Amino acid sequence: MIIFGLFGKTGCGKTEILRELKKKHPVIDLEELAGTRGSVLGDLYDLKMKTQEEFNSLLREEIERVKKFGYVVVEYEGKKIGGSYKIKIPNIFGDIKNYTYKILVDCPYECQIKRLVDIYKPKNDKEKALLIDKLLILKRDFKKPETIKTIDRVIELIKEDKYYEAAEILEKELYRSHYMRTIKKIKPDLVVYNTDIKKSAEIIDKFIREKLWMKRY
Repeated sequence: MIIFGLFGKTGCGKTEILRELKKKHPVIDLEELAGTRGSVLGDLYDLKMKTQEEFNSLLREEIERVKKFGYVVVEYEGKKIGGSYKIKIPNIFGDIKNYTYKILVDCPYECQIKRLVDIYKPKNDKEKALLIDKLLILKRDFKKPETIKTIDRVIELIKEDKYYEAAEILEKELYRSHYMRTIKKIKPDLVVYNTDIKKSAEIIDKFIREKLWMKRY
């Protein structure tokens, strides 16, 4: 099966593009199947993560569904996905080597941070308390004093309702190194600078159709 993978930093709109592509192509949304947005804060608020067994069962069904098309579009999530706990992703989608075509999605920095704020900004005091609790849990996973100080600073900014500044620090100090490690491992077949979801999806749609046509002939 031909696998088209979306790669890139968190907040660059990969999930939104994937949903747009779903209108025209067979897509497997790993985040949706797992019930998480994929990051360390992925199971916040109204999301309920699936168990490993539930995820495995749903994924098997999805793989069977897309087999008849001979190809699939997936957002690369790595070998694990989740927030409070981690769900293992099988090698077919967890191993970079299995991706036939790698599509790198980038975007302006300001758009990236704004999208992170839109995703994670709490709507009320209850959600704000949940966000802070999640960060306190996350802090326990780190041993480096500088990382612990970073999370403490983020918590203080959230208490002051300074969400843009908090998102900037989280992206720079926690997210960026993780995603850059993956990006450095790939040689992209297509790079999309995402400033408009529909236009980016159109560029990727054209790329997919061209590659599928070439495979046939």
